[in-house]
Amino acid sequence: MNLRILLILSLFATSFQACNMVNPTESIPTYIQIDSVTLQSVLPSVHGSVSHKITDVWVYYNRELLGAFEIPAKVPVLADKRGELQIIAGVWEDGLSGIRAKYPFYNLDTFAFDPSPTKTIHFTPHFTYRTTDSVSTHYFVEDFEQGNSFGPGFGDTSFTKTNLPDEVFEGNWSSKLELNDTLTYGEGISLQEFTLPANKMCYLELNYKSDIPFVIRTLVLKGGAQTTIDLTGINPSSKWGKIYYNFGGFPTKFQNSTFKFIISAELPSDKTQGKVLIDNFKIIHFN
Repeated sequence: MNLRILLILSLFATSFQACNMVNPTESIPTYIQIDSVTLQSVLPSVHGSVSHKITDVWVYYNRELLGAFEIPAKVPVLADKRGELQIIAGVWEDGLSGIRAKYPFYNLDTFAFDPSPTKTIHFTPHFTYRTTDSVSTHYFVEDFEQGNSFGPGFGDTSFTKTNLPDEVFEGNWSSKLELNDTLTYGEGISLQEFTLPANKMCYLELNYKSDIPFVIRTLVLKGGAQTTIDLTGINPSSKWGKIYYNFGGFPTKFQNSTFKFIISAELPSDKTQGKVLIDNFKIIHFN
């Protein structure tokens, strides 16, 4: 081989290496397909219903955040060896799709896999409520199966239990508020006073179905004084829905207080009757 050919080959090799440096070989991801999730029962007597509205998954690979994904999700994972996903359930806070958050009272799920670049691996996360001893967690649950924790408030009428099939979410009973031309405002107030810890995660969960708007309020009790504060308003829904309300720093603003909860509705002026159905009222917080 003469010197000229060697020189040409050398220049070609140098050019090829430079090209690789400018355009390095791109890693090819393995895709994890999550079409749905489940919430499973561990302690039904403590946690109550496992109805949920998990809309998103927050995905970590070997404890590094890949991102938050709306379900159904196709999650790309760059991996060159066996690793593990950590998956956290995400919900809409206060029923608003613009406020998406990791739900702190569901345990995460994990999934170990071997990478298969360009391939899609299907996985269904299975979540559970935190047990009361893992991170000290308190649950209050009213499912209306045994009794009714809501008494009459300052209204024309209040919530009563119902077992009509088209008014029950699950189990045998739900609770109902009915309004008409003469009973235009109604409310139910929790019989129990709650102590909510300051600087701790605290949520309200509720299943509901309604053909009129309604409001969730709290009655703050401290030293004989009472203050009523609106927490959130909920729009009508012809199907059973679910809300997760995050109290945020609310209890911190009212330390050394106790709280009752009020669910109320007023008949709109363009209606002659209205109905609010509720089930699975929960207050959950870390101690």
